[in-house]
Amino acid sequence: MSIQKRKITYYNIIFKNAEDNFFDNNLFFMFVDFLNSLNSDEKTFRDDKNKKAVSIESIEKMKKEGMDFLKIVFKSCKYNHFPDYMSSMDGSERPTDKRKHEGDKELTHMMMRVDANEAYTIFEERRNGVTIGGVIKYFNQILKEFFRINKVDDKTYFWAGNIPPEDFLDSLDKARRINVADIFLHESILGSEGLKLVTDEGFDCREELVLTMKSKRGESIRKAAIKKLHSKIYASGTKLARIRLYGRDIDNMDITLDSLNQKKKREIIVELRENGTVDTYSIFARMEELFGVTE
Repeated sequence: MSIQKRKITYYNIIFKNAEDNFFDNNLFFMFVDFLNSLNSDEKTFRDDKNKKAVSIESIEKMKKEGMDFLKIVFKSCKYNHFPDYMSSMDGSERPTDKRKHEGDKELTHMMMRVDANEAYTIFEERRNGVTIGGVIKYFNQILKEFFRINKVDDKTYFWAGNIPPEDFLDSLDKARRINVADIFLHESILGSEGLKLVTDEGFDCREELVLTMKSKRGESIRKAAIKKLHSKIYASGTKLARIRLYGRDIDNMDITLDSLNQKKKREIIVELRENGTVDTYSIFARMEELFGVTE
């Protein structure tokens, strides 16, 4: 097999509604099971405006080192585009046998680590494949159908924030605006007087508590305050575990910044099949390496 570099990007996928950002992994996995149960016609979405169709090639659940992962392969095509074939040998042409509703199949790979707070995603960027925007649009179409079939009146939808490849503080400096800050606190803080009531009442809590701060409408949370909190994460005896930020970059695109993130690879080397398409086993093996769960 030949090899090729493939560009990858990182995303934080969560749920949103009119009031809040949140993540519910039970809802997420029910959605995935529902999506996986659909027949080929039901899980194919046509975007007639852009003449593009998106569907699912495969979904694989995986558990490693106590963590839940998903490997999803999307397939897509551009239809209503069927010009004549041209020979690369002599320039001769012949009519195509492609039908109007057909297009060249393109695969796009994504791998998710699904935990209590997010679906952390490594995504294969393909010019001819499906984009992350197309994935979220596709997921939201299926989610609406999931709610309809289960007779649930819910306006929840999927949202994806790009995670920049730079370190946390570098990305923070480049951010245009920070709208929401999630401050993760160690469970031990529940022993303090201010929160003792929670444990006394028998609440069943995760190992981390999350304090969410939101900016005033049209304003941004001060970067200096965020940097001060960030420095305390590394201070001895701190009760802070992590900071996650939601905001906009200089191009006004959604971004997610996380103090746990280190600098990330922008490209991976994958193997190609004889027909020039990416070998699925090869690309997922590289993504597993980035998640640090190789065998």
